[in-house]
Amino acid sequence: MRKNKVTLRNVVTTLALQIVTIISGFIIPKLILSTFGSETNGLISSLQQFLNYIALVEGGLNGVIMANLYKPLVAKDYKKVSSIIKTSNSFFKKISIVFVCYTIVLAIVYPLLFKTSFSWGFIFTLTLILSIKLFVQYCFSLSLRNLLNADKKVYIVSLTQIALIVADTIIAVAVIKLIPNIHIFKLISAIIFMSQPIIYNYYIKKHYPLEKNVSTDKQLLANRWDGFAINVAYFVHSNTDIAVISIFRGLKEASVYSVYALVVSGIKQLCQALWKALSPSIGKLYASGDQKELNKKFDTFEYITFFVSFFMFGVAATLITPFVQIYTSNITDVNYNQPIFGVLILIAETMYIIREPYTAIAYSANKFKEIRVPAIIEAILNIAISIALVPWLGIIGVAVGTVVAMTYRTLFQVWYLRKHLINRPVRKFMKGFLAFAISTSCICALCIIGLPIREYTIMNWISHAILYSGILLGTHLLVSMLLFRKEIIELKEYIVHRK
Repeated sequence: MRKNKVTLRNVVTTLALQIVTIISGFIIPKLILSTFGSETNGLISSLQQFLNYIALVEGGLNGVIMANLYKPLVAKDYKKVSSIIKTSNSFFKKISIVFVCYTIVLAIVYPLLFKTSFSWGFIFTLTLILSIKLFVQYCFSLSLRNLLNADKKVYIVSLTQIALIVADTIIAVAVIKLIPNIHIFKLISAIIFMSQPIIYNYYIKKHYPLEKNVSTDKQLLANRWDGFAINVAYFVHSNTDIAVISIFRGLKEASVYSVYALVVSGIKQLCQALWKALSPSIGKLYASGDQKELNKKFDTFEYITFFVSFFMFGVAATLITPFVQIYTSNITDVNYNQPIFGVLILIAETMYIIREPYTAIAYSANKFKEIRVPAIIEAILNIAISIALVPWLGIIGVAVGTVVAMTYRTLFQVWYLRKHLINRPVRKFMKGFLAFAISTSCICALCIIGLPIREYTIMNWISHAILYSGILLGTHLLVSMLLFRKEIIELKEYIVHRK
């Protein structure tokens, strides 16, 4: 299969996965909110974030595995690939044992530390059920998924996930209508996802001549500590906000955060879909040493990132609060009208997404050790500012902490790429950033002030979404024609001629 055809297939299937994930992500929490209320939704979000703390034990091995798989896959050195997979399998199985112990402790302690209306037994059993998906992922799935992703078989992972999510959503709707019990609801979902490693294992056995009798790669485990800081920074970004809000503000405000996060996470996943599909190409280009082709592709991919992220998050900034108001129209146990928080969290995620091209090359180059200090600083800024501000500003304080941390790390990654990797001028980043940031801000302000949504109905929201999207898309196309003609030509050749 030609490499550009594979890349296109990866992009299409990954985008499809994110769309399916977003749709499911809105349906299932809505069912939980409507059937069980905000406190139950907040409890589930809080427990899931605490369960995700096990990612810290991984110590960054996931990223190190991906970086180390590129060269042996290019060289078809399957003995080396087998050694890496065997090493990671062994390590992740040990993590799964630690995870079981951690889950039991969390299930016992959580209901004792947090004041809720739920019984100890209710929270204990729900915690165990919610842990099943993560256990299956660490014990059976991660090594296999890393191999497929590194070998540009992202579409296999995406298609598997699409099938499981669709099945999960359809069955979830039926179960919650027939048996409105949150434990049964979540248990059936966990059982469905247990088939994921079976599918991956079947495909890999059929297409990869992996060897069983190989030694483990001890250096790989040593290198994971170079990726530990990166792992911590990502973990803090993804898994601490609801924990902080649960501790300082309670489960109902955690539910407010989680509903806004549904929108933001959905858009973030769509944008990341591009880089999940394209980053293996960047990794292999860096491994091949073709600096000219790497620079050319980087310019194009960065332009795509700017265009897509500022368009998606810009439209969301004008529509997120009206959407949440409609989504929670029958929920009155807490105030979901938080427009300032909505805009701030969108800004934070925009800063996170636009650095993806820069972090992708750093990870592909195995530069985890060199960028770990800034990653630690990012995590400290996020936690410290959030904890300092949340008692007075609530969820807005958490959003401010995230904005500051994301901005710092993004600027560092831009500087690091120029200084240590491909000597790319910072002005190229600033040109794209300022052009799209200024145009997006102006159009969003124009839409919110001059063309506001006065009545919160579904049809009114949809009509304004089309209007806002059209205005912002036209503006971005104009900016592109004026400032990014070279990137547009390269993108056209890449898509049409498969250059």
